[in-house]
Amino acid sequence: MFCHAAGFTGLVWRSCAVQLSTPLRVVAPDLRGHGGAPPLAEDDDWGVFAEDVLAEAAELGPGPLIGVGHSLGGTALLLAEARRPGTFDLLVCFEPILATHHDPTFAEAAARRRAVFPSRAEALARYASRPPLSLLAPEVLADYVDSGLAPDPDGRMRLRCAPEVEAHLFRTAISCPWRAALPRVTCPTLLLRGGESVVVTRKSLVAACAELPAGQLREIPGMDHLGPLTRPAVFAEVLDGLFADFLKSSDPAAPTNPAPLTPTDHRNA
Repeated sequence: MFCHAAGFTGLVWRSCAVQLSTPLRVVAPDLRGHGGAPPLAEDDDWGVFAEDVLAEAAELGPGPLIGVGHSLGGTALLLAEARRPGTFDLLVCFEPILATHHDPTFAEAAARRRAVFPSRAEALARYASRPPLSLLAPEVLADYVDSGLAPDPDGRMRLRCAPEVEAHLFRTAISCPWRAALPRVTCPTLLLRGGESVVVTRKSLVAACAELPAGQLREIPGMDHLGPLTRPAVFAEVLDGLFADFLKSSDPAAPTNPAPLTPTDHRNA
């Protein structure tokens, strides 16, 4: 199960997922308030994302389950596993948001985002010309535009995750109960950090990792906070290595040459 960052959709994981060599069935749900998922209520907190993750896991049925999350998605996975231990066999969280103080910068930037465009083509052209979205791999940006905007009655295209909703998520990050959750996450958990990130510090992840019963911290050189979306092939290679280590430790008889990846199942976009 691949869980997306705030403001994005499950479909942005497609480029990474199709480049994996590990034999997996991949699902990438839209979290509440994003893509085709139900909207966030005014009083919703970050706990609703744990509910979304657990509901998706229940639909998948029994069997080994790996969670891969980016930013908000990584936090959602940690909250979900803490709420229902044993849901996941392995968690890989790239720069989960574990806020220790309120920083208005991200909320203010999100609130300023343009919400409506004449067409998808114009939205794509605008995003492709301005950072940070211009830094996304072209296929990732195209998937974001395809799944992250919906038509208004007048034919214009509107962001499915409204700027005020994304801003609300950043403003309420400080109230997320991640500290209480970490000690209850007992499955093997890898916290990943981009070596070039200015969003999540190594110090913060070292402290978080110390609270995880089975946590490890690793850095990916050359990546910033958007690394899985700007360099999806590199991130897929990193995941394949992590999955291989996990599968080998779980089953020494596991094959070293896995079968091709099965198709991605993207929900709600």
